[in-house]
Amino acid sequence: MTLRRPSVVRLHARGEDFKIVQLVGQLFVCTKANGSCCCGWDVKGRMPFDNALWSEEWERRRIRDRVHLSFVGCLGPCAVGNNAMLILHGRTTWLKDLNDPALAPAVFDWIEAMLASGSVLPAPSALADHVWQRYLPAPDGAEPAFELAGAGVSGAADEDAFEGLDPVCLMAVDVATAKHRAEHEGRTYAFCAPSCKKMFVADPGSYLSGAASRAM
Repeated sequence: MTLRRPSVVRLHARGEDFKIVQLVGQLFVCTKANGSCCCGWDVKGRMPFDNALWSEEWERRRIRDRVHLSFVGCLGPCAVGNNAMLILHGRTTWLKDLNDPALAPAVFDWIEAMLASGSVLPAPSALADHVWQRYLPAPDGAEPAFELAGAGVSGAADEDAFEGLDPVCLMAVDVATAKHRAEHEGRTYAFCAPSCKKMFVADPGSYLSGAASRAM
């Protein structure tokens, strides 16, 4: 499997400079725990589920440096919940009626296949009846009428781009002052939280090889 190494965008906010990893995509899942009005409500005919149904699968796949997972309240099309929205390779895809626990790993299987291919793939048979498009396509010839100010991008060839980032969640962290650190092959890695350290220590190679490889 050939994986793209992430790039970093340098941003200025609140008087400070930050390095933010650019992702391939993001998955938004509508949940009762996060304020939905229908998704996850068994009294409204939806499959009840804990957020862990999605988060544990996401963590197991080790794809957080390419696809972010967000739990949200109402996504809007309540009549066809449980709902999720996937943005990947610049395309938005909606998923409806996710009322079977087996559909969560099926969604991540599809995401991983698209990450590996570097392209948008047709939905697999397990998801064919769950995929639809809510947004209208952009008008022909439409181009952004603005420029991204102060958003310099460091490409994969920039060996210093990932210095000072947690190798698991890719958040900025100072090795000198971080409370959570670990040694691996003679190098010190810093983490934003004990959960990231625990995941790294359990399987360092999955965060330091392929697309997850970066200079710290």
